[in-house]
Amino acid sequence: MKIEGSTSNVKMPNNNPLLVKKVLKPDIIVLSGIKDLDELLGGFKAGEITFIDGNSDIISSIPNQLCVNTYRTFKSDTIYIDGGMGANPYEIARYARIMEVDQKDVLRHIHISRAFTVYQMSTLISDMLESAIKKHSPRTLIVGRFPLLYLDKDVKKNESQIILKKNIEKIRTLTTNYNLITVFTNPDKKMLSNLRDIRTTIYSNADEIVRMNQMEKSIHITLIKGEKDATILICAEGQLRLQDFGMVM
Repeated sequence: MKIEGSTSNVKMPNNNPLLVKKVLKPDIIVLSGIKDLDELLGGFKAGEITFIDGNSDIISSIPNQLCVNTYRTFKSDTIYIDGGMGANPYEIARYARIMEVDQKDVLRHIHISRAFTVYQMSTLISDMLESAIKKHSPRTLIVGRFPLLYLDKDVKKNESQIILKKNIEKIRTLTTNYNLITVFTNPDKKMLSNLRDIRTTIYSNADEIVRMNQMEKSIHITLIKGEKDATILICAEGQLRLQDFGMVM
């Protein structure tokens, strides 16, 4: 996939001095390595939850790049909770080599836990996550394919909703208390429906929602709460890596 350029439509803040002060406040951020996304979002910020939702293939690579860029930027750890067999140490190592970072050092600073049921996910978040944060002092928390397990048809709707709200509340508390850069992803080809009110619950609790829609010749990125958008134009198909075409900084 070859990336030629992007167009953007950004709504600028008004002249309210309070808004200006907020914009100018320095943030602790980590970049995704996707140029257009980083320019639009301004990086993933500490103390905030960012939810990446959409049907673009790029979404599945973002956690790998955040792991590497967290280490590059802060020499810090990442806790990666994998809710759908998406975590791939080989891809993380490959991106580390591309960025000329020692892959062994990077992998030593990533702590991956996998959940295969909603109950395992809840145990990881409610009972084990805070102790892991105290032990490893991570800068970044990633929950990959976060909504997937809460949509399990073998779990009753009401129970699923209760567990999801409990888990998000816990993550919100930990994100605030430990000033974490927290990122949820949902790289689902069908995108996230509002079945069981999952989308409403996650959207209402995230500080920002990044929606990435794959189209025939472009990827449209929208910040739902920030009311900004950009379009990455795809001018040709091929096997070349995204970073060869300016996607990765």
